[in-house]
Amino acid sequence: MKKIIILLSVGLIFSFIIVSCSSMEDKIVGKWQHVLIVGQSPQGSDSLDMTQYPPTYNVFREDGTLQIYNSQQEENVRYLIRDNKLYSFKLGKTDTAIMDIKKLTKDELILQVKFREDSQRTESLYYKKVK
Repeated sequence: MKKIIILLSVGLIFSFIIVSCSSMEDKIVGKWQHVLIVGQSPQGSDSLDMTQYPPTYNVFREDGTLQIYNSQQEENVRYLIRDNKLYSFKLGKTDTAIMDIKKLTKDELILQVKFREDSQRTESLYYKKVK
């Protein structure tokens, strides 16, 4: 009886982890417009309203590909989500961009990035979902 309870508990926890991860990946799929950048450092904060410029979009696809484009250029990369972090990378390249997912709803995405480990500056990237 004790083994059955333990096995059921482990199965329930494992199922919850799978559902939680897949729901985050399901929410991120779609077209997102970059609307704001907020920089934070010990010296203070600053912001940049991205809606004042030609739009930049991130298109996350179900197959793990990410298309980033604006009026001047387009970049295609792969992505994956693990432990509330978004990893994006190009196949055959050594560098991987790692961003914390601070908020992800059906309409809003906030990513936070630290460009160098020795830097105390972070930038929060705000996106809205395009219908």
